[in-house]
Amino acid sequence: MSETPSSSKVIGIAGTFTVDPLALHLKKELGKNDPSFAVAPYNQITQLSFNPEQILDAPTDLLIVLWRLEDIGFEELDSFIDTIKRLRENYKGTLIVSTPPYPSTSEFDVHDLSQAASGQIAYAQALIRFTEEVKKINSVNLLNLAGLIENFGSANAHDIRKWYLYKQPYSEKFWKVIAEQMARLISAQTIPAKKCIVLDADNTLWGGIIGEDGVGGIELGQDFPGSAFYDFQKHLLHLRAQGIFLALASKNNPEDVQEVFDTHDTMVLKRGSISAWQVHWNSKVDSLKTIAAELNIGLDALVFVDDNPKEIAEVTERLPEVTCLMVPEEIAELPDLLRNTGLFDIPNMTEEDKKRADMMLAETKRKSEGQTMSEEDFIKSLELKIEVFEAQEQHLGRITQLINKTNQFNVTTIRRNADEVKALHENSDIVLLGMNISDRFGEYGLVGVVILEKADEKIWNIDSLMMSCRVLGRGAETSMLFMTGQVAAAKGAQTLCGTYIPTPKNKLVENLYKDHNFKSENDGWEIDIKDLPAPPDYVDVSLTMKEGGD
Repeated sequence: MSETPSSSKVIGIAGTFTVDPLALHLKKELGKNDPSFAVAPYNQITQLSFNPEQILDAPTDLLIVLWRLEDIGFEELDSFIDTIKRLRENYKGTLIVSTPPYPSTSEFDVHDLSQAASGQIAYAQALIRFTEEVKKINSVNLLNLAGLIENFGSANAHDIRKWYLYKQPYSEKFWKVIAEQMARLISAQTIPAKKCIVLDADNTLWGGIIGEDGVGGIELGQDFPGSAFYDFQKHLLHLRAQGIFLALASKNNPEDVQEVFDTHDTMVLKRGSISAWQVHWNSKVDSLKTIAAELNIGLDALVFVDDNPKEIAEVTERLPEVTCLMVPEEIAELPDLLRNTGLFDIPNMTEEDKKRADMMLAETKRKSEGQTMSEEDFIKSLELKIEVFEAQEQHLGRITQLINKTNQFNVTTIRRNADEVKALHENSDIVLLGMNISDRFGEYGLVGVVILEKADEKIWNIDSLMMSCRVLGRGAETSMLFMTGQVAAAKGAQTLCGTYIPTPKNKLVENLYKDHNFKSENDGWEIDIKDLPAPPDYVDVSLTMKEGGD
């Protein structure tokens, strides 16, 4: 792997079989971070779920659990699911649990002609039950062990001699495969995924040169080599559905490229699939800089795909932070170019992640319309709706993301992991607030967070307040502070306090409290809640508290 986590970890490993080989292979995959390992005794998952630290004999940052249906018995599946739920409750670090592979016992022998249907049905039902139940548990990462074995081949993955000697079911080569996938999962916890794929057009999205071959002459369709370009586009659309931006950087006549997108009957991508469009005869380096600026992301978030080695070389030389991938000479390999790279790994994808590209398309429409009227008239025309709400469990993943990636509009920049956020959510002296915004163009999603903490009966503190910069200047910050005050007042508070901790990136909020009538007091800010400014009259603001709340 080219990238590894930024800091050393203590990793716990447990299994319904002997898992010691994984520690050896995983140490190699995560080499430069020199992780240490705590391996649980053989088949003690139940005991582990009650007291992880005691069974592992050490505190750990991350815990991996591998298991098989043949080790627990199909009839004990519900009990095992309860064990994972209990483990999640008692373990405070990152938890990774495998899916169960197809059983390797004689009752499920794929060569037994009599069990083809019954074995597959029993396994499929168990796999679906386990996966659906575990997805309901907050902050459990799944390792697709079942898929890895299917891809690698069951006969190659298993080592019957080691099973009988050591209760180790897998071959050394397959332990390496598990370790490689596990390293990706671990790395995804700390290494940001790439956010945008920037694509050339000719001989990248289709075969041939549109300016010379015309729409009818390019290679794109159901026959090879056009089918390879077709399948590549399908995979790009799949990545876009995961929230990855797609952009074009092509040296071409814009009208020619637009014609392909608009009229070619087997073009999978449409104009609306593309979040940034740079089609002209200028440098690809300039195009990449413009795309990053348009999407408000760093150059290090870009993956550039081109068939021209000179273009790749220039970008590599002048923009080394951009990841460059060359279209393979064997076009049959193109559909797999972006698969299994680890570049787009997101361990816990939120709804906002999936909608990111569509949200950017809506933002482009806002900007376009905003250029035709005054700023005041434009903001009033948006029909803004702001909902401030007390967060529930399904919001915690997105809230954790905002806490850890928001830099500019963030008054304290205190970072917290998923388990710390969950603890805040369960603390009766803390209210975790989120903010959703929408307008006539679409949804911005969950774009704001406040952590409100009780100081005493009459005073509540804003521990953290952060917001996406995309919604600033539209009444969002005023609405969020006002509704935060209403929540505190409902809890009996008269005074709301806040702190600004300066960082190199958050000067944007230096005067937030001052601009909203807070007074400077004891290295912080405070206000009588009744003096908080009301939201602008062009914003429809609502407040939703959890059922049973004040």
